[in-house]
Amino acid sequence: MRRRRSWHRTRRRGVAEIIGAILLVALTIVAGLILWTFRINTPSAPPTVGFVARSGLSYPVYGDPSDCQPQGNWVYPLTSAEKTPWSNEWYPQCYTANGGGNFSTMNASELIVSTVSTTGIPLSQIQLTFLCNGAYAPAPYTTQNTTALVSGTLASMTWFPGSTSQPAPNAPYLGWCGGFDAGNWSYVPGLQPAYGWLYNRLALFVPLTPGNLVLQAGDTFILYLHDPQPLGYPLDFLCVSASLGFYPSWVCPSGWGPVPHLDFDDFHGAPYWCQLSAAACTIQITYTGNPSTVLAQIPVTNLLGPRSS
Repeated sequence: MRRRRSWHRTRRRGVAEIIGAILLVALTIVAGLILWTFRINTPSAPPTVGFVARSGLSYPVYGDPSDCQPQGNWVYPLTSAEKTPWSNEWYPQCYTANGGGNFSTMNASELIVSTVSTTGIPLSQIQLTFLCNGAYAPAPYTTQNTTALVSGTLASMTWFPGSTSQPAPNAPYLGWCGGFDAGNWSYVPGLQPAYGWLYNRLALFVPLTPGNLVLQAGDTFILYLHDPQPLGYPLDFLCVSASLGFYPSWVCPSGWGPVPHLDFDDFHGAPYWCQLSAAACTIQITYTGNPSTVLAQIPVTNLLGPRSS
């Protein structure tokens, strides 16, 4: 009888050990599942982009056909014999596709992408904003606000001089710099003002490779600089082209002859006061992907250098 009892106790202990082992394995499996289920994916590091600046440049004002004349030697006002060839050549050379016309020039600087930490960053995820501190704008444009003269993705500001016929469908328009409305401007009293001028009066983004949709070293942002007259105003041929029927006659102020004038129908370049203080105007470049980050904040004064004459 004692042996039987002893045998039963030993058997119970063995069964208990087996059950305990099974429970331990089950708990280990459950714990593993829980650890796997609640694993947190940490975001990747934001990209970094390096830039270098080139200043003291002179660039044609691509994107504004009224500031262009056909290639050739023209004497203004045009003679009767010159009007027909000028008319025949102006539209294909100046108005469509920047087809080799003689565009007026302005002082400009370049901001060039030198390094990109991550390949494949879409241009549509790089936001560029030109910020103006209104406190530095001269009267009557002084304000206490910071405004955006232009804001858009690099994809929407892309331009290929010599080949691009139209800006992107979502291209940004010029806005305010302090209390100055660059998208609604004319310095000729009584002339109907210009409305909704595109970003390309201020700047262009030119990828190194036409058609490329991702950021790469060599991509270039071109900023026009509005200096005091006459360098800040491109030569305008609007009165010439209006006299030949390309624009309504009212666009040329009364009494003005069909000859070139300093630009009077729209505003080109960063306002001059942006060049007078590092706190006045800033170019902010932001990556809007995940995780978003500010890639650069560059005062316009950092892009200045010798001027062409």
